[in-house]
Amino acid sequence: MWRNLTKTIRELQRNMAAGGAAYRPDLHYMRGPGPKWHAKYGHLAPKPAQPATARAPALHSLADRRA
Repeated sequence: MWRNLTKTIRELQRNMAAGGAAYRPDLHYMRGPGPKWHAKYGHLAPKPAQPATARAPALHSLADRRA
């Protein structure tokens, strides 16, 4: 009887220790919204801003014309 009780207690301790393992953030890492989200809310997603280099030549040529 005592052996069964000690075996049960040991097994419970092992199970409790395995469940309380260290936190692993790599298992909970999310990369962002997936294709279903984009299909449903894609029109609400923020649009990427145009880089400043794309606008600079147009302003530069405008300044040359006015000078």
